Amino acid sequence: MPQQRYLCGLIQNMHTIKLKVDTIVRETPDAVAIYFRDEKGEIAHFWPGQFLTLVMQLDGKSARRSYSICTSPTVLPMIGICVKRVAGGLVSNYLVDKLQEGDVLEVLEPYGSFTLNYKMAQLPTLVLIGAGSGITPLMSIIKSVIDKPEAPKVHLFYGNRNEQSIIFKEQLEKLIDKYPGKLEVTHLLSQPSSSYAGMKGRIEAGIIQALCNEKQLFADVSANYYICGPDGMMHAVLGLLDSQGIPADRVHKESFFLAHKAEPVAEAPAAGGGDGTHQIKIKLDGQVHDLTVKPGKYILETALEHGLDLPYACTMGVCGMCRAVKVQGEMLIEEQEAISESEIEEGACLTCVSKPLSNDLVIDYDAR
Repeated sequence: MPQQRYLCGLIQNMHTIKLKVDTIVRETPDAVAIYFRDEKGEIAHFWPGQFLTLVMQLDGKSARRSYSICTSPTVLPMIGICVKRVAGGLVSNYLVDKLQEGDVLEVLEPYGSFTLNYKMAQLPTLVLIGAGSGITPLMSIIKSVIDKPEAPKVHLFYGNRNEQSIIFKEQLEKLIDKYPGKLEVTHLLSQPSSSYAGMKGRIEAGIIQALCNEKQLFADVSANYYICGPDGMMHAVLGLLDSQGIPADRVHKESFFLAHKAEPVAEAPAAGGGDGTHQIKIKLDGQVHDLTVKPGKYILETALEHGLDLPYACTMGVCGMCRAVKVQGEMLIEEQEAISESEIEEGACLTCVSKPLSNDLVIDYDAR
């Protein structure tokens, strides 16, 4: 059964919500699960696999960071995320080390296309493949389907360094015990202790192929694959699924690890100012704004500098929140993970990784 995509975050004016921290659980030495209570009930719904974007002010700096939701929509008004420490990370280190229960954080509404419609009458077989903190959206998916009588078995292949780095280890064990036969978890550890008796190694094409062959998953024409983890792991698994003839509409991916924008791509000669500037138009909330984009600047970056209140989160081409429609003109879209080539051909663009190549460029946020 083809997996339908639901984008409840695709709205014209994303507004901020204040959430109170109810509980903080230390999952590993470098990762915490943060559970909020939506006291005003402003989050009416979300789809498993989506994320929250935190809007922070730290050390005099504004910062937005997106973290996947780890809870099921059925437990609202409680909603949880998982945060893993990033070396030198301004926000992650604050959340892991200093956030306290009772604190109030400002967030944007749930968003994202790495989703499962858990309300389907007939759910597909689920093959979930994750590494490290990539388990977070997969946990939301698991929790949303595992208690349904009609749900098929869920297969989770989960990679980590060692036993101590397994996020949600206890929760997974409790789910396996509570729903016998409905969730099968295969841990792969690259540097386990000497007493570890499970599978050793990293998630790579050969291992996943062997596991899927053993469980006859490739032969299941309903199976949907959800993959979340480091880019190298994801490329290997995506290549494997493609080689096995798995249709693209049954393969879903989410990347947390596009750590920086790609090196600048050589731009083709284009009409513009003599110094490489371009005059473009942005349609937003029924108004047209004229912008001057300087050489090397991204469209979103320039719009924010001009005070436009555009939706955005990661600014790295991963979350897809800055998606808009190119009405006319030419632009360069650099490396990104959120929209497909076919969507780009139809006019979709991500302004955070896009640069103008002509002066007649018109970007429409109202049509997205």
